Amino acid sequence: MPWSLTRRQLILAIGLTGLALGTGAYLKVRRDVGRALEGPLRNSAPLQFVPLTRVDHPLIRWGGADVEGVALTSASLITAGAFGVADEQGDLGRSLPTLRVKALAAWRDHAVVGLESGGLFLFREGQWEELRTGFGTLHIRALSEGPGGELWIGAREGLYRGAWGASTLDRVDPAPVKALAIGAGGAVFAGGEEGLRRVEGFRSTIVATPDPWIEWVSVAGRELAVVTPLGLARGPVDGVLSALSGAEDASDAAVHGTQLFAVAQGRLLRFEPSGQVSEERLPAPVRRVFTSQNVLFADTTRGLFRRAGAGWMLARPRPESFPPGPSHVNALAMLESRLVVGLFNGGLVLGESAGQDKTPSFRWSSVPGSAAWGVNALLNGGGSLYVASLRGASHFDGHNLRPVEGGESGAAFSLAPTLGGVAVGFGQGVMLPGGRFLSAFHGLPGNQALALAGGEQLFVGTPTGLGAITGNRVAWRVLAGEGKLPHPWITALHLRGEELFIGTYGGGVVRRMAAKANPSGPGQFESFPETEGFKINTGCLVEAGGRLYLGTDGKGLYRLSTDGHRFLPVRLPLPSPRITAILPGKDVLYVGTDEGLARINLPLSDEGA
Repeated sequence: MPWSLTRRQLILAIGLTGLALGTGAYLKVRRDVGRALEGPLRNSAPLQFVPLTRVDHPLIRWGGADVEGVALTSASLITAGAFGVADEQGDLGRSLPTLRVKALAAWRDHAVVGLESGGLFLFREGQWEELRTGFGTLHIRALSEGPGGELWIGAREGLYRGAWGASTLDRVDPAPVKALAIGAGGAVFAGGEEGLRRVEGFRSTIVATPDPWIEWVSVAGRELAVVTPLGLARGPVDGVLSALSGAEDASDAAVHGTQLFAVAQGRLLRFEPSGQVSEERLPAPVRRVFTSQNVLFADTTRGLFRRAGAGWMLARPRPESFPPGPSHVNALAMLESRLVVGLFNGGLVLGESAGQDKTPSFRWSSVPGSAAWGVNALLNGGGSLYVASLRGASHFDGHNLRPVEGGESGAAFSLAPTLGGVAVGFGQGVMLPGGRFLSAFHGLPGNQALALAGGEQLFVGTPTGLGAITGNRVAWRVLAGEGKLPHPWITALHLRGEELFIGTYGGGVVRRMAAKANPSGPGQFESFPETEGFKINTGCLVEAGGRLYLGTDGKGLYRLSTDGHRFLPVRLPLPSPRITAILPGKDVLYVGTDEGLARINLPLSDEGA
């Protein structure tokens, strides 16, 4: 018995010792982790300055007109936004991979921009350079030069700092950043979706704000100001921020001297240090306000204005562009001399020709009416336009939009001419001229008709395969698993003589040839290996100038070689490599993207390839 008790005591002692050691180790780890989280975040990655290939092709581009950044350098006034980058000479950003710019700053008197789709680029000695980092692609939303000439970068991925000509880039804080301000002593205030942080060196602390979602921040002397969804607030740097009366609707702001300017529902308000508020009078509603080199600018629906003394003068006219709003083109068509643009996240935009053939110009306006939204396809039906959108099928006669008979059968995705009229592809099947409806129940490979091509047969592309309609019945179909299609999700069809070109979303392009023994059957299929994995958007297979053009989602524009054996890239400064619509015209090709529209004059210089 005594021995047994001693053994129990020994086991208990060992257990207590182990528990104590484990608890101590846990507390030490927790303390070390806490110190690491509270302490400096030291993280860096290689940084390269890679020159971009210069592109000087005389291509015309249209995007939005919104200004997202203004920078005064010793050489020029630079503006950037949905239209790209511009100076006094015009378009400055042709060599950039995409059109829309989200952030702009002057860094050592050189323009530096962050693109909407991602990436950081520097313009010096007449050439763009990409700043490639080991952090991958950064989605930049704010840029600012620090007092030591360093560049502060606010991105969705966090806050970064880079020195001029350095070979590394430092990540200072991982929280997302939408706005930046640099105060006395080099303190950086960075705000975004997760609140406002004060960064000194590599240490960041939370700053209390009326709302944690920060749209804009500024620090002048010992005063801090922010714009949140609750409006404009300001106060001492180390104190409490109070809402400014009359600025509850503020969406943007800027500090100029001792005055604070705020944009509220198209009005520009001026706040004095005493709190007194007045309104600045401009010729048009104000969208945003900026300061650069102690000069105040306001972006309006009539262009960019500059404050001079007590008045405002036009600094840069509004660029020729789409109406305010989205510029994601999803469909294109001509209606007489007018160019009609269908928007992915909007309705119709009408371009009235206002220039010569060699120097085309358009006056853009939105088409009123709610019958079309989320436009998927447009088709000129001889004097009027058929529109397929998420709100169904409608007619546009150049002035008014009205639903077509039977067009309210849900979302419409595609259109095609047939001998009897226009066929409409819906989410539930295909409506033939005369009103007959065919779906998967009748033998189609699927219900959602994303692509149509009319000839002796009406070809139907769905997310699950290809079908063909003869008369009022389904003649045949090709499904996934048969080995004929590189991918079953069909998004684009183009009939070229006896050849049917089929674009898929994820499998590239395949060509279908009718079999001589059974011309009305499925036929034979031939893939194009160079397009393997390509995602083709709806309506992005068209013929122009005797060549077949292919629009891809992310890889740019391609065309079929003259021998018809392979697709070759077309290297042009398009608004974006995400091609979403193509329209052929007389000696011209219009290319729509998710960031705007481009016009290409044909033939191209390397047309023989």
